[in-house]
Amino acid sequence: MQAEQIDKATRILVIGKHDYILEKVESILRNGGFETDGALEEDAVVKMLMQNDFDALLIGGGVSPHSRISFLEYIQSNKPHIRVIEHFGGPATILDEVRQALPTAKVMGHL
Repeated sequence: MQAEQIDKATRILVIGKHDYILEKVESILRNGGFETDGALEEDAVVKMLMQNDFDALLIGGGVSPHSRISFLEYIQSNKPHIRVIEHFGGPATILDEVRQALPTAKVMGHL
């Protein structure tokens, strides 16, 4: 019997400033079929980017401009295939914004 190729869902690293908001955003994205990981601290973000293969980086509105620049520079230099999405609104619009930014995204249950 030949094994079937299964496409994995689009994987997003979500960066936020507040734990409760990060958890809410991750929950919304997971319910929308995306695979997510989250981080609050700059060192953790860089480490996760180095050690994992993400399709997108979602930066929340509470993240400092200095950290944003650091993440963007790292991605441009090391992982240019990662799509960067900057979100400044509330969690209610996050799923639509991600879907618009990633029109070819693969979501769990919808592959």
